[in-house]
Amino acid sequence: MGWRLGLGSGLACAALLSGAGPAFADNFLTPALTWAETAPVVAPAPYSFWPLQEVRFGVFDHNPAHNENAPIDASVEVLSSALSFPGYDMPAIATNPWINWFFHPRLNIGGMINTGGKTSYAFGGFVWRIPIYGPIFFEGELGGAINDAVRHPTYNRVDLGCTQTFRESGGFGVQFNPNWDVIFSVEHISHASFCGKPNPGITDFGVRVGYKF
Repeated sequence: MGWRLGLGSGLACAALLSGAGPAFADNFLTPALTWAETAPVVAPAPYSFWPLQEVRFGVFDHNPAHNENAPIDASVEVLSSALSFPGYDMPAIATNPWINWFFHPRLNIGGMINTGGKTSYAFGGFVWRIPIYGPIFFEGELGGAINDAVRHPTYNRVDLGCTQTFRESGGFGVQFNPNWDVIFSVEHISHASFCGKPNPGITDFGVRVGYKF
């Protein structure tokens, strides 16, 4: 009698455990597997720096105020991908489109070559792009330049005062697709009176076409 009772109790327990197995799995094993599958993954940084991202070619009106009898400049420029200044990932900055552009400039290097053999210069610095509406944007550049201007009064030439100058550029552009854009801009080089006076400078007006890799 005792062994029958024990056998019956064992079979009942086995049946109970067998019926509870799926519930046990659902309540404990499955959540564990789900947690493992959905474990957080560390995302890569939003900006990855590459030395060369874009190349640009342009045509400019050479210093209309004093064209040196050679009014056409050819421009070539290469730009890096965006940098990330410290503080770019702060929530108040990262989510604010009116200021976050400042923390992601690009580096540029290029040249403005006068086709008539007059004043040309090489330049480099930082480039900031500010979205305006849809494909339209504003772009500003700030940096320095090295020129081959004359160093004494010369007919039909501009004496810039020194070889090293500041360079500023600004203009509006249109992004046609991820690869191509066009920018209408004006740029100026001068020494800001650091090399004495006068401080004539050179100002060019023109258009650039850019291609992103």
